[in-house]
Amino acid sequence: MKSAPDTVVLGTGFAGLTAAVRLAEEGHRVRCHGDRAAGASLENFGQLHSGAVYAPVLPEVAAACWQHRSRWFSLLGSDIQCTPGVALFSSDNEVERYTHAWWNLGIPAKPLSASELDEYKTKPSLDAARAFALPDISVDVAALHAKTVAHAAVHGVDFAPPESCAPVFSGAEVLLWSADAGYYRPRTLVLAAGHRTVHLLNVLGIQHPLTIENLPYGVLEGPLPQLPLTYWLDGDMLAISPQGDGVRAALPGRPSSPTDAARERYRLAVALSRRWPEVPAERLRLKWGHAAEPSGAQPDPSAVVVDLSSPPSGWGRVANLIVCLPGKWTTAWHAADQVAQAVEARY
Repeated sequence: MKSAPDTVVLGTGFAGLTAAVRLAEEGHRVRCHGDRAAGASLENFGQLHSGAVYAPVLPEVAAACWQHRSRWFSLLGSDIQCTPGVALFSSDNEVERYTHAWWNLGIPAKPLSASELDEYKTKPSLDAARAFALPDISVDVAALHAKTVAHAAVHGVDFAPPESCAPVFSGAEVLLWSADAGYYRPRTLVLAAGHRTVHLLNVLGIQHPLTIENLPYGVLEGPLPQLPLTYWLDGDMLAISPQGDGVRAALPGRPSSPTDAARERYRLAVALSRRWPEVPAERLRLKWGHAAEPSGAQPDPSAVVVDLSSPPSGWGRVANLIVCLPGKWTTAWHAADQVAQAVEARY
């Protein structure tokens, strides 16, 4: 029979795995409960962001992406498919704003000539006034996730299926029940379950300010033209990302509910047809990603790490619970650092 771990992480996506590794590095006995499937990252675009697309509008998020992205490089390896990124501008109006922001953050976006752009095998329907090579990478996230699981195991992280653990909020702390240990109180419980974090907090009756945002995107499968990871950074701001099972496509905007599926599919199909006429937009399948974010008027993709032993306004107090939502998987190691710092500050 295994002894109860002192630290438990609920979630085995990139957020849970990186938090588990950082805590194991600090000497904690860590157990992860989850299905070992990548969360929103696997069901979305899989971009290893450089911060370039956020630089003028969310400079702190951009800085975190640029600072922490290299921590994934040792796990990527030559066997994981990666596609470099391209930024396109249909007019010069936004070029100065973005290039100034890139320069401030030290993000090396390289201007591309027309012949260099051809080398990316991309032929947008509208002549791009300016094009830049970005250090963003579209990654095979399923392969990267498998390597991250193995990396955590090497660090001594124990894994258990989600059904082997039942959290219960008792008084001012969360207790866990497991088949091998019965009820026990982990010294630290990290909740890193992506959008499911909202459901778990609601079930436990713990106050929080999080909401679930619906993120529509399209998937094109089958034989397709070879396209790189591409962002139009003005106009409709269409983004496309090649993945192992096809091409992902998305536009800015967050509808209030998935009932807007027909409208969202139409928006995407029109943008694809306009930007990439050789792409069969009629084969577009709409899907929905989901993200847990603090409620508010503006979307906030930055990390949320909250130690509920000393909760900020809007959160309930729980002596042994830390909530971890990295926002972008690129910055998961940054969020994991914050988790480790919060645990160290407790003891």
